[in-house]
Amino acid sequence: MAAEEMGYLFADGTASPPAVPAAVPLAAHAVGDALAQSRLDGWGRDGVRAMLARKLCRLLPGLPPDRRETVTDVACRALEQLARDHATQVRAALASAITDVACAPPAVVRRLAADVERCVAEPILHGCATLTDDDLLAVIATRPETWRLAAIARRDRVGAPVADAIVATGDTAATGVLLDNDGAEIPEPTLERLVADAARQRAWQAGLARRAALPARLAVRLAGFVDRLVVDLLRTRRDFDDTTVAEIAATVRRRVDWVAGRDPEEGGERRALRLHRTGRLDEAALGDALSWNERDFVRAALALAAAAPPAAVDAILGSGDGRAVTALVWRAGFGMRCAMQVQSRAAGLPPPAMLNARRGTDFPLMPTEMERLLARYGVG
Repeated sequence: MAAEEMGYLFADGTASPPAVPAAVPLAAHAVGDALAQSRLDGWGRDGVRAMLARKLCRLLPGLPPDRRETVTDVACRALEQLARDHATQVRAALASAITDVACAPPAVVRRLAADVERCVAEPILHGCATLTDDDLLAVIATRPETWRLAAIARRDRVGAPVADAIVATGDTAATGVLLDNDGAEIPEPTLERLVADAARQRAWQAGLARRAALPARLAVRLAGFVDRLVVDLLRTRRDFDDTTVAEIAATVRRRVDWVAGRDPEEGGERRALRLHRTGRLDEAALGDALSWNERDFVRAALALAAAAPPAAVDAILGSGDGRAVTALVWRAGFGMRCAMQVQSRAAGLPPPAMLNARRGTDFPLMPTEMERLLARYGVG
């Protein structure tokens, strides 16, 4: 049997793996001898080890399940050794061959997933079912390169903890890949944060609009600042009821009316003052201005509504402190959802730096704490 195994391991690529009866353990030295032989100069070194890696992976499903000192145990040790091979060609061959093997040794795939070479790690991160959520979370925490995160985001199934971890890295490209993956489970609070930040990240908007699990209330919010193509995606979804579709249409009409009603001779600050004097400087007006990136209007509106010096508003928006920005919006009399938009669009905070709502809509800070934060900027 050792000779039969050795013949298969060193035959050309057309050979089929020999049958391996579970009751008849293969000679343990077959694989060991093959691995040693593959290191001889006459066998082409790297090329032979790459071939050996592929063939060992083809053997795995038919090997006996026991882990005694049989070819099964030796084959696993050989694969672990190949996963540490100095030649990228060998490790890449092993990765491409072992990705679809359901019984792949966990230690081998974890090592390959952490490999420094993209051609080795990427197929494992994308397609290997042996990797657990804990394995993927470890890769995200220790090696958060964009290509690794994107490979994980493209997996057939991405669990909620893994999806949250990808979004938490702040990697915009990988998050976009995640949004385009119907097999990714993105929790609603995370979707809410992404919708709030999608005004700045235009590449996410279509992916959000297509999300099968996008709540109707988030679809209405998204419609407030996306372009007509994305709005059309939202309006043609069949999982929204007539009320939601009507709300989306109304949001779009209001946004269009906001632009149509703008006086070319009237700057943002003067428009904010006029609306304030007539009692129409409300959260909807601020949201429309944010959707069109009218920073002068937003700055003046917050100063007027919060009775704060414009210089203090500028300092808070430029502070990078999500808590201070949230306190300013609270002082102006607007809600926490508006505060998240202001953090993202007016203050330019990345998702990891943003202060998120409590229970989706509530301010996460106590009034006394927000008053202390504002006092630091001379807002009392």
